[in-house]
Amino acid sequence: MDPLIAESEKLIREKMLREGLSQEFISDFISKIQEVRNGETGIVKWEEVGDLDSNKDEISLEKIESEYSGDPKFLKELVVIKLNGGLGTSMGLSGPKSLIEIKDGMSFLEVVCRQIEYIRQKYNLEVPLILMDSFSTQQESQEELKKIKFSQNYPTSFLQHKVPRLVVPELKPLEISKNNSEEWCPPGHGDIWFTLLETGLLDRLLENGYKVAFVSNGDNLGATVHPGILEYILKENLDFCMEMTPKTLADKKGGAIFRRVVSGEKKNLQLLETAQVPSDHMHEFEGLGKFRTFSTNNLWIRLDVLKEKLLAGDFKLSLIVNPKKVEGKEVLQLETAMGSAIQNFSNTKGLIIPRDRFAPVKKCEDYLVRRSDAYSLNPDFSVTMSEERKKAGLGELVISLDETYYKKVRDFTDRIQAIPSLVRCTSLKVEGDILFDKKVIIEGDVILVNPGPGQRKLSELGVDRISNDSLRFRFT
Repeated sequence: MDPLIAESEKLIREKMLREGLSQEFISDFISKIQEVRNGETGIVKWEEVGDLDSNKDEISLEKIESEYSGDPKFLKELVVIKLNGGLGTSMGLSGPKSLIEIKDGMSFLEVVCRQIEYIRQKYNLEVPLILMDSFSTQQESQEELKKIKFSQNYPTSFLQHKVPRLVVPELKPLEISKNNSEEWCPPGHGDIWFTLLETGLLDRLLENGYKVAFVSNGDNLGATVHPGILEYILKENLDFCMEMTPKTLADKKGGAIFRRVVSGEKKNLQLLETAQVPSDHMHEFEGLGKFRTFSTNNLWIRLDVLKEKLLAGDFKLSLIVNPKKVEGKEVLQLETAMGSAIQNFSNTKGLIIPRDRFAPVKKCEDYLVRRSDAYSLNPDFSVTMSEERKKAGLGELVISLDETYYKKVRDFTDRIQAIPSLVRCTSLKVEGDILFDKKVIIEGDVILVNPGPGQRKLSELGVDRISNDSLRFRFT
């Protein structure tokens, strides 16, 4: 081995051991670095990206619901896992995103807990809820669970790993004297499968009769337990299912599954993430032709088959090589996505679901939509598009907020003190610094513009309703 490579790997191993990471995990991470040294970029070969067979590879939730009643007896074999490691840094947060308010004074995490309690009370059985936390979210999230008095007979949390950021081109671990936390990054949510095994949690669940895990993002409050999907998976003996939803022009990001084709021969289903798409095919990936649906990151997986695949030693996740800049240094983050595990299983399906099961919050624009009356908190504590909006035939609400003033949650809450009614709004664009100091009804396509340097108040418009398809409401 090249002495420089040997030295780099030695530094990585020592750094990770000091943080208490296991030898097995360290060896797996170093193998990923070796892939990068050997030229792996994470970019797929586009000629291998084949089309799905809608009859064999996909099934609609509507069809499942017509054939499977959702017998509650199967719920005793289900565990719910929520990804809860995010800090919401893109929204200017430094703590867990799941702890900010979303509906009726409740945080994301409280709503998720109420969803589980609803299932438990309705069917009189315990469906465990387990959070995959990061080192940055676990303590505060546990405090929230105590505060809302959520409890169960299983651990409520397990920790995902962390990995060193790597300095380009040597791929040595990043060293920063001031802020040690910047030297590390999460390895992507694909870490979930290995960690479930390593912590012993997978064995404990299997020993107690749990067969299926429903895994989803903690910020997607539409991703609730669906007994019909569970019954379908168990009766059809499926290993892995990914919920997909029809794509719109607003959905440029988000992974999609495809049938891998090698030399004309159809292979397994695989997940294609944005970061893996060749630049000259990005327009095709983001369009509505080849990829009609995209992944919601709602996954259903057979735990016994997962363990079997992990112990076989050839469990593969597609590598995502994510370039970043930290304190002026070019670094790489090596990540994996949990949905890419689909390539390891033979009995798989893409489940085509309505948009109701996909209501994430990635930016303050999403946050405004979910907090408004365009989305409702239902009796089962799911958060979905309001019935009034659906009956009016309206689709996803498109929001654009001036990033100078609304990108961070703190700035958002300072400026949007009264959430407007958006149930009949189709699009809203806010340009400039505007204080939403008064509850107003916004309908149709509306643009609010403050061209001046100072803040203006919405109440200055002197109206309770703003409804117009062409006029820009401009402060003068």
